[in-house]
Amino acid sequence: MTLLYSDHDHFVVLKQAGIPTHGRSKSSLVHQVQQDAPIYPVHRLDYGTRGPVMFAKNLETLHILQRMWPMVGKTYHAWVAGSGLPDKGRCGMPLEGKQSRTDFQNLGQRNWAIHGRATLLEWTLHSGRTHQIRRHAAAMGHPIIGDAVYGAPPLFTGQGLHLMCTHLAWKHPVSGKDLSVTVSPAKKMRRAVAGAFQVGKGSLFLPLFQG
Repeated sequence: MTLLYSDHDHFVVLKQAGIPTHGRSKSSLVHQVQQDAPIYPVHRLDYGTRGPVMFAKNLETLHILQRMWPMVGKTYHAWVAGSGLPDKGRCGMPLEGKQSRTDFQNLGQRNWAIHGRATLLEWTLHSGRTHQIRRHAAAMGHPIIGDAVYGAPPLFTGQGLHLMCTHLAWKHPVSGKDLSVTVSPAKKMRRAVAGAFQVGKGSLFLPLFQG
């Protein structure tokens, strides 16, 4: 387990792809980080998604962080099938009958087995519906590579879902100090290879995926 941030009130750890956030299984992230004192997950990430997960160390902090959660900056990256996407855009398709908004930037594209071309998108969440990015990507006609639920055949099945949460930015629940964590991508996501990757819109996070 990788600890990304910790203080008296809360902490952030890295969840690997392929484990659940919650659950009684010994493989769940909650079980892995369980301490002598109670800990409380503030949010969750999908089973197939790698990224930071925040925990509160007491109920008072949990309630503060949950109220703050809509204001927390959440940046995701995903390889999606196909090309021809604009430099930036927005998907506002309602989910579960509720308003949902995901903004994206096109960081570039490269050849990809089965799909022909694939595009690296940077996503910013402005709501938190179940599988929001996966469902919005599929609705745009560019499902996330490896998505067996929302993708359409043929599917690239190597290395699972190509989606990760890369960056969280929030204010400390007590002091109000600006805090952030950035997660380096797993090897399967670092496919923006020089000479094969056609760079699109610039991003501070793009160097993480090159190499």
